[in-house]
Amino acid sequence: MPKAPENSELKTIRSIERAMDVLACFDPQTPQQSVTELQKRTELSRPTLYRILATLQGKGVIRSFGNPQRFELGHEATRLAANWIGQDDFIRAAGPALRGLWEKTGETVALFVATDDGMKICIEEIRSQQPLTFTRGIGLREDLEVGASGKAILAFMEDGKTDPDLDDVRRNGVRISEGEVIDGAVAIAAPVFARDGNVKASVCLFGPEVRMADQGRRSASVELVRAASEEISHALGYFPAHAAE
Repeated sequence: MPKAPENSELKTIRSIERAMDVLACFDPQTPQQSVTELQKRTELSRPTLYRILATLQGKGVIRSFGNPQRFELGHEATRLAANWIGQDDFIRAAGPALRGLWEKTGETVALFVATDDGMKICIEEIRSQQPLTFTRGIGLREDLEVGASGKAILAFMEDGKTDPDLDDVRRNGVRISEGEVIDGAVAIAAPVFARDGNVKASVCLFGPEVRMADQGRRSASVELVRAASEEISHALGYFPAHAAE
């Protein structure tokens, strides 16, 4: 007969369960949350919740920002997610281009890949530091047909679906959507290709319509997103002439 866990072991297991309950609160609909919101969802006492948050933050699984303080998933959560889907090396290769795009535009930038079940998942995101901003959250899963980031990938997949939006991506190498997923948000996405010429991912920029209404700013953002996607593709060994051979 298995030996029953001792009290200390039970406490450890319970602490892990509570930490997992806290992490489960961060989903695509609520990627950032306050202590009050987390307490309401987990029904944990405030002292217990603060201890868990401090531990998770110390390990890099979550991070805090703002005043009043809010929390979101951190770099260690990104690393674990990347390992799970086998994209850790890819994220490192894409890092410089994503960081450059973020620095030049000041908007949220993200990297999406397709999954085998017709979905897309956000594997990296750098959030804008501006007061008015939009974010999707690392780990977000959505249908590939939803939003600019998915259509930028779908347009170049082998099945070659015929659709006005996808045809637009094929012609221009970039997809712009306005309020398609989030009211008041503009998304600009471009495909990333692997060495063999197959589409690998998409780079996406998110910004509010109030900033993107300026045509000069929007045009510049489109070119910067396109340049970032090309830079990442080159880092993966993709060059159009090479792929055509």
